[in-house]
Amino acid sequence: MKKRTSTEYNNLSLWDNLTILLDNRGTRSEFISRIENIKRNSYNLEMPVRKSGKSNLQKGDIVEIRYNKHDAAYTFKASIKDLFVDSSGSIEISQESDTQRDQKRKYVRLDISEDINFRIIESSEENYAGMSPEFHGALLNVSAGGFLYETDKKIQTDSLLIINFDLKDHHKLENILAVVKRVEHVEQGKFLVGAEFITKENRSDYGLEKLNDYLPHDSGTFDEHLQRLIVQYIYQQQVKIRKEGRL
Repeated sequence: MKKRTSTEYNNLSLWDNLTILLDNRGTRSEFISRIENIKRNSYNLEMPVRKSGKSNLQKGDIVEIRYNKHDAAYTFKASIKDLFVDSSGSIEISQESDTQRDQKRKYVRLDISEDINFRIIESSEENYAGMSPEFHGALLNVSAGGFLYETDKKIQTDSLLIINFDLKDHHKLENILAVVKRVEHVEQGKFLVGAEFITKENRSDYGLEKLNDYLPHDSGTFDEHLQRLIVQYIYQQQVKIRKEGRL
């Protein structure tokens, strides 16, 4: 299979979410993952999670990779270069074809509030945390690990946020800590922001322990209860969307 040489659609970024499709003897298995490291024509992916099917990924398998950007959906063929690259279970794939731009990207909105409110933790000195005014955005997607939103507030990657949004008729998420992982300028004055929830396991990675006295007293990490709630809610909404023929 011809190696990819074109860079026309070389638009993948760290922590982008991917779908991995494996066809094996007429049956298809689907996995979800995200990018941990980018090399020349190859990528390290977080340990894939099975979404459907029964086949297992094997070294040497040819798979289809799908991912979405704000403008379109993209696909390319890849081979499984190595499994269990490290103790976390990550894998390495090698890109084996040009990237194809499939269609205009359309976000399927879950039944969540359209708005997200956020403040930026402005920590310029050790043991000090200033807090920005509250900004607003349009929530596009949410998962157990993070969320995607559009805003007119320009923000830097690695910024720490305190966020608020609602799961309609279910739960209000208030003063949850998150870290910005990617920012894309999508149009004049608009930015697409991808952020991860901060958990109690990785809270110390961001120096938040030193800032406890300066953060709002009710700010907190994304605990297992909220994670389970969002996973259950997303599943219910996806079932609803599929029944309506929108997914």
